[in-house]
Amino acid sequence: MSARALVGGDDRGRVPFALVGVVLLLGSVVYANTAAVGGPVAVDTAADDALERAESAGRPAVRSAATAAAHEAARSPVTTPANTTVGRALDPDHPFRDALRLRIGLAVDAALDRSTASVGGVTASGSLQTRPLDSTADAAAVIDRVSVEPLANGTAVRVVVRNVTLTARRGATTVATRRVNYSVAVAVPVLAMHQRTRAYERRLNRSPLEGPGLGRALTWRLWAVAQARGTAQHYGAPITNVLANRHVELSTNAAALRAQGAVYGQSDPAGRAALLRATGRVAATDLLTPATTRGGAWTRQVLTATERTTRGGTETPRPSTAAQIGSSSDVFEVGVNATADRAFLAVVDGTAGGGVDAAIEGAYRATATRRTSVLSTTSSTLPEPDPPGPNWTLASSTMEREVAVVSRESRRTPGAATVADERRTVEVRNRATRRWTRGGRVRETTAVAVDRYRVRVVVEVTHAPRAPSPVSPAPTEPVFVSGGAVDGANLADVIDRVERTMADDGTADRAALRAVRRGSHVDRTNVTGEPSDQVRAWVARDLASLRERVRNVSVTVSRDAVAAGEANAPARLAAALRHRRANLVDAPETYDGVADRARVAARAAYVDAVIRALEERADGADRRNDAYLDGVGDLRAGVDGGLDDLARIAAEGTAPEPSAVGRWRAGSVTFTPTGTPGYLPVTSVGADHVATLGPNESGTPLVARNTNLFAVPTGDAADSVTDAVLPSRRTASLAEAGRVLVAGDAVPSANGDVDRSSRQQLRRRVAGELGVIDRRAHIVLAERTSLSASERRRVVDETNSKWPHPGHRVAAVVNGSYAAVLARSAATVGDRSAVERDRLTVRLRVELAAAATDASVAVPADVRAGAVDETRRERRAVLRKAVESAGENATARLHRKYGKGKLGPVLAGVPVAPVPGYWYATANVWDVEVAGAYPRFALTAPAATGPDGADGRVRYVRDGSTVTLDVDDDGTGERLGRNERVSFRTWTVVVVVVPAGPAGVGDVDGNADERSSGWPCPWSVGAERAPSDRADCRTAPPE
Repeated sequence: MSARALVGGDDRGRVPFALVGVVLLLGSVVYANTAAVGGPVAVDTAADDALERAESAGRPAVRSAATAAAHEAARSPVTTPANTTVGRALDPDHPFRDALRLRIGLAVDAALDRSTASVGGVTASGSLQTRPLDSTADAAAVIDRVSVEPLANGTAVRVVVRNVTLTARRGATTVATRRVNYSVAVAVPVLAMHQRTRAYERRLNRSPLEGPGLGRALTWRLWAVAQARGTAQHYGAPITNVLANRHVELSTNAAALRAQGAVYGQSDPAGRAALLRATGRVAATDLLTPATTRGGAWTRQVLTATERTTRGGTETPRPSTAAQIGSSSDVFEVGVNATADRAFLAVVDGTAGGGVDAAIEGAYRATATRRTSVLSTTSSTLPEPDPPGPNWTLASSTMEREVAVVSRESRRTPGAATVADERRTVEVRNRATRRWTRGGRVRETTAVAVDRYRVRVVVEVTHAPRAPSPVSPAPTEPVFVSGGAVDGANLADVIDRVERTMADDGTADRAALRAVRRGSHVDRTNVTGEPSDQVRAWVARDLASLRERVRNVSVTVSRDAVAAGEANAPARLAAALRHRRANLVDAPETYDGVADRARVAARAAYVDAVIRALEERADGADRRNDAYLDGVGDLRAGVDGGLDDLARIAAEGTAPEPSAVGRWRAGSVTFTPTGTPGYLPVTSVGADHVATLGPNESGTPLVARNTNLFAVPTGDAADSVTDAVLPSRRTASLAEAGRVLVAGDAVPSANGDVDRSSRQQLRRRVAGELGVIDRRAHIVLAERTSLSASERRRVVDETNSKWPHPGHRVAAVVNGSYAAVLARSAATVGDRSAVERDRLTVRLRVELAAAATDASVAVPADVRAGAVDETRRERRAVLRKAVESAGENATARLHRKYGKGKLGPVLAGVPVAPVPGYWYATANVWDVEVAGAYPRFALTAPAATGPDGADGRVRYVRDGSTVTLDVDDDGTGERLGRNERVSFRTWTVVVVVVPAGPAGVGDVDGNADERSSGWPCPWSVGAERAPSDRADCRTAPPE
């Protein structure tokens, strides 16, 4: 291959020789010039180097300045901006964050000004150019150039400073500038401290209907305390003030410490120690001794614990007080009880929809039907007039008609319901008499036409029961023959009666003749059979058994429903009976004769009468609930519609779960709250507990008010109201006075002869008032028996002799045993049946119990102070012993032992369904409002070392002071805003429900509106006057 061929076929890249020559030429020119000047060119980089070093040195300066500013912001947090030049630059919704940004901006500006870097005679430094700061816009500009955001759940802060100007100067000449942004992480949890404290305040100020917080915690704590104390009061414990402000104080502090644990992860150790001490003292006050510790003594006793060594965990004890006794059942069992008796009498007397007689007569009702129809007709016509001879003229013609039954036939078909099936032949003879005349002569001719009618008369009887209350339409068998239940006659007598009245020969003939004249027709009539005395007695016995069964029907009513004004036991009982109606009526698939149907009809009439009576009571219960809720609404507007929510909160109340605080690079961050004082009493505190107070200054950290809605207003109302509620002549119903008498005789005398004399006086008064019972018994016996006056006196005297003690006789009247004995004696004398005796017993039971409730007896004051107090002493001993025992329900034991010993009239509370025999519960309502302020509240957490100490801790302090910041370097701080104290105000409504009884439940100490010292403003130090309204309250000095 030739060289040309190789070159032409090579595809490698080639550089032209001309280009190589140009490069060589230029390189020689450069070399020549360099040689001429004598060396390399020098470049000045001192400015850039100084700026680089200044930027690097500025980062730790920014971090240090931000750390210091964060410490200062925590020590003097701004919660309300001031109306000043610099204060107006703060966002009123986020004053703390803006104040922190302003502090950081000014601190960074000063730190950068002190941080310089020099290189080759060039000095560089940074600046935010915040000076001069003469206007709100200037301050706002500084704030805008700094941003802060939380890191690690707020336990650190990311600080970004924008538009920092780095300036390099050689002497006085600026040689270079640069703008940079700094972003640093500051290990100071200042944002979390502020946010958590704000969250704590929100919890403290939250009402029970707004969500978890102090109001809700107060609800479930105070409901438990008040319910336990109310139940104990109801069963005789010497409690005059069910819910006192000491309970509000204790529950508020316990709830506040719980909230600290939920927000910060732990609570104030000193506060926990004080709470333990206060809990013990309140328990002792409630259970053992009268409340004698007041004012400064209480403050010293409670807060002394804060000065002692605190130990243990963070768990806050739940105040027990009287709740240690054990709460009573959460439900009431309410039975039909006396309503069954009253409805029974109404059914027996026929005042309830016709009653038993109507039910029986309706079951024995039948319908007799007579159908008369023409089966066939044979007709004939009269011949045309035929003169008797020639030339006779028809002068007149008359017609006579004769209708008669000419034959009878009975064709009774098998079947008891068919009484008769008769056939009649009716002949209608039409006779025409014609008068003819001829020349003065007169002649008559006759013509006859006979019509024959075949007529059928059928008489049937069908059972057509009609009940006053709906019953099963089941068939009845047998009906028209004897048999079935009690082997009764059923409607057999109806067949005979109908046959006699609608199917005898004369009646059938008349029906047939009527059919011929007027056509076919149907006649109906109702017939009622005659039940035997045996059937009536059987039905009465069955109804009496059903009455006792209905008496025992009961429902449960929750305490929460009563408290919420939603309880309606009669409505629930009516619903229960409606649900069980079929079972109670007990209708069979086929009635065993007419008597069985009468029995079921009577049962249905009775059950429906009870249901109607309960429904009437339910309407009354609704009206009482409305009045109750109106009263609650008057006490605190808007709560009447939320009582059910409060009841649910109280029932489901649980301790809040502590929330996580966060972690940072060095590990977990722990917040430690410290209140001064840690426990807020309703009594005043001085300089020995709050260092910021002067020697003669004091303040009240907590104020409370609780108002009892249905209390005895002896200390709060005018004399006229007092006299109306508590008349000077102390009276009780005869039933209650009898119980007092029995209770008084069961315990020894406390005051010797005085007590014995008073009891004898009460015995005489009760015995005298028992004449009301005797008179009512005579009236009932006169109306319902055939006993003569002397016989009535004898049976009443015999019955009274079985209970010679007046108190025991009253008890027998109330529980019905007296009525049973009296009815049995009356039946023996009057030879009355068991059914009559049962009905008489029920009537006496109802009438005499009502008389005992209506009658009143003046109870001597000595008896009330002697015997009643003695029984209370015994009950108190039982209470104390119950507290010491564990694992048992003390309230249930008290109820079993003393449930029948209700003494005196209803002192406080509103009875639920307060009708004799229907009363099942008593309720009362307390409106509670509480307000508090910590004179000083501090939060401590580990942090980067700041200017407030070398221990590496940051302190967030809320003490109500004015916050200042020197923004113009004149040495005097400008007012930035206010540091408000941690303060709160919330409320709840507490409802206590106890079983029925004259003792009731409520405050009976004459102070239905209990207000603590300083109400309504907490921490009013040195106030010139007490504020008249909550809006006048303040917890920090004015600006």
